[in-house]
Amino acid sequence: MGRAALVGVPTWIVLLALLPFTGLGVGACLALATVLAIAAIVVAERLRRREPRAAGTETHPRRRRAMSPLAAAGLTLLAVALLVYVIFVIRSA
Repeated sequence: MGRAALVGVPTWIVLLALLPFTGLGVGACLALATVLAIAAIVVAERLRRREPRAAGTETHPRRRRAMSPLAAAGLTLLAVALLVYVIFVIRSA
């Protein structure tokens, strides 16, 4: 999930900034940016190397650490900023 966010969110933001210069409408820019960001995530996941596992080897699940309060606050602020950006772009059209 984190790797997908690291690829998808910046791609989506850049596309939202650049696509309005093509002359497309607001809805078309938002839809195209979303589809292209999803495509970038899919491509990045498929290009990621997977380590082959030998048959019969047991893998122990990695323990997950809890998210720090600072990271949670940062993700919340990022989501709010993206929402406000999208609202302003739609209202300005």
